[in-house]
Amino acid sequence: MKRLAALACATLFVITGCRTQPASETEEPKKAPRPESRTFTVEGTEMIETFTNDAPDNAPIVVAIHGRGDTPAAFSALYKRYGGKVHVLTARGYTPFGDGFSWFALKEGMTDAELGASVGEALEKLHKSVAAAVGGKKYVVTGFSQGAILSYGFASKYANEVVCAIPIAGSLPGPLLPGEKQKAAKTRAFHGEADTVIASKWGTATVESFARNGADATIKTYAGLGHQFNQELMTDYFATIDGCVSPTK
Repeated sequence: MKRLAALACATLFVITGCRTQPASETEEPKKAPRPESRTFTVEGTEMIETFTNDAPDNAPIVVAIHGRGDTPAAFSALYKRYGGKVHVLTARGYTPFGDGFSWFALKEGMTDAELGASVGEALEKLHKSVAAAVGGKKYVVTGFSQGAILSYGFASKYANEVVCAIPIAGSLPGPLLPGEKQKAAKTRAFHGEADTVIASKWGTATVESFARNGADATIKTYAGLGHQFNQELMTDYFATIDGCVSPTK
């Protein structure tokens, strides 16, 4: 019997080394659960990454840009009210301002050229970070106030990367508008008609400029609404995100 056992072991040794493989070596390692959100820095820009409604890793990307004095944490919380499944990247402004951050210098009496230069510098820096974060994928870009100004900038300057831009309460300085025969990305803008911070006429002028150069660009304005959101705008906004990420819906 001992001889038979030794023979069996010798045979097994040739095949398996005469030992049983532990289960841990034959099973695929379990994937760690994805955190509800994570904060990371890419090319000098801090971002908060969230996935709405347990969206898959390959969900459509929405780049969200907060307004002056706001924070990415507060702005990203807005998407907890959204019913769809998207991958949200909420960027943080570069300069502390009040309880939050600002994206670019904004001073009383600035000329259009000066404002264009200030916005353009922030736009270029943020674009570099977004491009690194999305890794060649196209994305929706959206924002409020200063974030809307930058969203218009993305639509104008990086149209080939943007699925659509959704600016709320913003406009674009003249120097950053598309040049002749340059077509901006699809744009769906929203603006309160009682806005005293950035008048709705400037948002309308930006959209009309986009449209004159062949872009699919529209703006919806809201009577009596100032530099803020209301429920009607939010309903329209979330429906617009749906249309951008699922155009066949």
